[in-house]
Amino acid sequence: MDEKLVEAVSDARRSTHDAARPEVIERRHAAGFLSPRERIAKLLDPGSGVEFGAFSRRLNDGTWIPERGGVDFVGTVDGQPIVTSSTDFTDHGGGYGASRIPRLYALAHEHRWPVVLFADGGGSRATVPEKTGIGGVELGGRIGRFDLFDGLADLSGWVPTIAVVSGPSYAGHASLSGFSNFLVTRRGSSIGIGGPPMVEAALGIRLTHQELAGVEMHELTGGIDLLVDSEDEAIDAVRRYLSYYQDRTSGAPSDTAERIRDIVPEEGPYDMHEVILALADKDSIFELRPKFAVSIITAFARMNGRTVGVLANQPLSYNGGAIDQDAADKISRFVELCDVYEYPIVSLIDAPGLVLRSSANPEAEQAGITRHHARPFMAHHHRTVPMFSVQIRKGSGMAQFAMSGFNNGHSVPALRLAWPTARLNDDEPYGRWVRDKNVIDDVVDPLDTRDRIIGMLRLVKRNLARDTKKHPVDTW
Repeated sequence: MDEKLVEAVSDARRSTHDAARPEVIERRHAAGFLSPRERIAKLLDPGSGVEFGAFSRRLNDGTWIPERGGVDFVGTVDGQPIVTSSTDFTDHGGGYGASRIPRLYALAHEHRWPVVLFADGGGSRATVPEKTGIGGVELGGRIGRFDLFDGLADLSGWVPTIAVVSGPSYAGHASLSGFSNFLVTRRGSSIGIGGPPMVEAALGIRLTHQELAGVEMHELTGGIDLLVDSEDEAIDAVRRYLSYYQDRTSGAPSDTAERIRDIVPEEGPYDMHEVILALADKDSIFELRPKFAVSIITAFARMNGRTVGVLANQPLSYNGGAIDQDAADKISRFVELCDVYEYPIVSLIDAPGLVLRSSANPEAEQAGITRHHARPFMAHHHRTVPMFSVQIRKGSGMAQFAMSGFNNGHSVPALRLAWPTARLNDDEPYGRWVRDKNVIDDVVDPLDTRDRIIGMLRLVKRNLARDTKKHPVDTW
């Protein structure tokens, strides 16, 4: 083969590497950002990355045109294959040119690989200068069944889809982040649907970070799952989130497991995080949406190595753990998320009831509150993963069923436990009457709760071998 042909490809490839643009990379580092290749190198296991779509076009004179706006790889995270793509805000604003990502969607769908997108930038490019009047052969184009957005919609509920936003993200990039099951953002970044260049042109102004919808606002309103302080922390969070997709063979109890009896008083507030900590394996808790709908806690954890979703009321919250509009939404989405990825759910119940209005959202009665409150019941009805509930104190009215589903539902709880402190509405602590009515299966010593649940987890198998997905995960 003519060495000039090989050298032309090599030269074009080298032009896409960080070493070819040291000044640009230095500016990004000074601003606290990683380059796209650095992001992916930190995410993937060393040596596992296989690059896709490096070139967009070959011109008639033999020149190779690199793809613009980002880089794309397939590799592994802790041995688990994934698809990952990072935009490059310094290159055409991170805009997508060729249909390279939908090509990777097809691989993710076929092989059931999780997808991780670094999505800061301004959406697809309206024009591609290299394709205007100069001939050549285009290397991109649609390959497979998906486009940029319908691919993520189709993958939701089939494989974990993850987005990272660490800078300004708007237009199509903001939509990509919103389509994802898990969205982690860096403090100081922003997400907005309209493209700032178009808005600025129309209004003649420069938009600020807050006007672009800063992620700090999205954290409070439920638009993101986790807010961190740096790109390194964001990548660590992605790796940890992915780790729950794989079970482990064992796990040690936490340091506070033996003190679980001392956490919950018969009356008064306590922090449900301490109960979760005492029940879960040591250092295994990963909370999602911690600043949104704070009367509900949603987290991944492990129990003897097995991944579980933990759903819990928070008595320390402003309404004592009651379920308002936002809490209902938070419950239903989390149940859907656990259901499609086959994570059994552990529900810790101490709920004074469902509420029509809350201090966090005083306009809830005008916002379709009855439909919001119906969502957890619908999610539980269609759930097929095992549910293990523990009624710790209150479970007034419909609240206990919003947390765990009905006893006669499509998928009944696999195990309903109660602690001696548990109450039904305002009655005295549970006893034989409650057991006879089949509201719970047993009243247990808090110290025995972890072993009871682990014993049941050994008996229920995770099923990811199905050839059709159950349902997508609600974006809200």
